[in-house]
Amino acid sequence: MARIGSEGLDERLPEPVGHDEISRLAKTFNHMLERIQASVKQMRAVTDAVAHDLKSPVTSIRGTLESALSAENGDGWRDSVAQAIEGLDRMSSMLNTTLDVAEAKAGALPMKRVPVDLPTVVTQLLQLYMPAMADKGHEVRTDLQSGVMVEADLGLINRTVSNLLENELVHLPSGCRIDIRLLSHEGHAELVIEDNGPGFPPEIRNRAFERFVKGKHSPGNGLGLAFVGAVVQAHGGTVKVSDHEGGGATVSLLLPLCEKTSPVSFVKVPTVS
Repeated sequence: MARIGSEGLDERLPEPVGHDEISRLAKTFNHMLERIQASVKQMRAVTDAVAHDLKSPVTSIRGTLESALSAENGDGWRDSVAQAIEGLDRMSSMLNTTLDVAEAKAGALPMKRVPVDLPTVVTQLLQLYMPAMADKGHEVRTDLQSGVMVEADLGLINRTVSNLLENELVHLPSGCRIDIRLLSHEGHAELVIEDNGPGFPPEIRNRAFERFVKGKHSPGNGLGLAFVGAVVQAHGGTVKVSDHEGGGATVSLLLPLCEKTSPVSFVKVPTVS
């Protein structure tokens, strides 16, 4: 144990046959080493990714501020400073999300689990996004089973559903149809968001939940679905993406239900067209 602590995390203790105290201690220690090693690898990967992706925004912000300093008398410098502040806000958001994803994948994301009424969360967020959906001419159809309760961190679930709706808003061309379904079966809540847009680019379809993976023409930073995948995994669920015949993409999210759920009925959100 002393050698492992001073030299590296790759080695493991021999695990004696049997179930005595030493055997259990060795197994517990090896399990702890595996989690520590995974966390260190995760931290190194995040550090490398952040260092790479910060170069461009930092250079851009610096150039904007230098332009402000060299501007002649007048109010032109205010626009440059405003642009720099916007860039800093975007960079801060990217850093926070990157750290959240890393913590979730390492099993260290702080969570306060409470019973969450998932159809209420989806309905409330939809009401916020409906005006923007209508502006782009999208038709939103919903079929939400009420009484679907999950034990989860409410803030993280809100951000997860928001990211999924934001993806639909940002990546779909105008005039698409979006179907949102929520039901419970086999001990899980299943949230499905389906559209008739262009679908996922083939080069990212199997890597959609990796950090900084995005399409060539995507305006985002490749963290939205990575955050969704990490949060769902941290809650003991699964999420997958797929394309279907005729065009369009489907995102399916599964979360474990609370042990006790309310009686089943259905709630509808007004269709937007």
